Amino acid sequence: MARVIVIGSINHDVTVTVNRFPKPGETLSGSSLTYGLGGKGANQAAAAARSGVPTVFIGAVGTDLAGHRLRTDLAAHGVDTSYLREVDSPSGTALITVSANGENTIILDAGANRAATIEPAKASLFPTPSDIVVLQAEIPAEANAAALAWAHSFGARVLLNLAPVRASDPTTLSRVDILVVNESEAGLTLGLPAPATPLEAIGAAQALRGMGPRHVVVTLGSKGTAWASGAQAQHSPAITLGQTVDTTGAGDAFVGALAAALTLGKPFSEAITDGMRAGATAILAPGAASSYAALPTITRN
Repeated sequence: MARVIVIGSINHDVTVTVNRFPKPGETLSGSSLTYGLGGKGANQAAAAARSGVPTVFIGAVGTDLAGHRLRTDLAAHGVDTSYLREVDSPSGTALITVSANGENTIILDAGANRAATIEPAKASLFPTPSDIVVLQAEIPAEANAAALAWAHSFGARVLLNLAPVRASDPTTLSRVDILVVNESEAGLTLGLPAPATPLEAIGAAQALRGMGPRHVVVTLGSKGTAWASGAQAQHSPAITLGQTVDTTGAGDAFVGALAAALTLGKPFSEAITDGMRAGATAILAPGAASSYAALPTITRN
């Protein structure tokens, strides 16, 4: 059976809710404080598993109490954590502020994620051409390069969510099968201003596809997505399912569901819709992975 294999970050999210974001030097009182599972890699794995596809996570946590809780929480989403190893370092941590309108700011400390690597999995985990291997930019670039080579050696497709954006080796980027970025990341990768309209985002997706990836998605938040795949390049309007509560983790829900849909053999345009529906569902509840319980199960055509 086709799987989603995620190599990436896993963080202990510490989230506080405020009426508005503080100004420099200002102290505000928060209305709530929560602790939970996060990290782009873990979030995307949780979203893929909640979408109904077998999912494996490869990464690193510390030997601290947070690390033990993160392993338990990720497994509770149905993710195989056999390749989540412990290292002598604090677990990754994200400090998140959520405003009354659902927007967020995030400060990351990578912690154990700096030690994430594909090496421990090589002896017993073997991708297939039906699998999707998912990468992000919250682990070292050399770990991603090694994972890409490993996945392609078995014929698996690789989805790279280049977030947070960083300088990427052109050769590595050219070998990615599916590239997912938001509008800011698209602009920074191209060395241009971020696309301001859906039409400009379509152009950015086409330009990024010219760098080598077979498929490119530029997510636009409330404006939907722009994407380029083969001879197709178009804008898909956003899906609205209700009032926004918290946008944290919406992009990761999109990526996880997109990967899940592609493993099921769905056409790229339909997989985009499945991803957007997952993102639209995630913003209806607070938190990142904690908001994924209601994600719709994706079925084969």
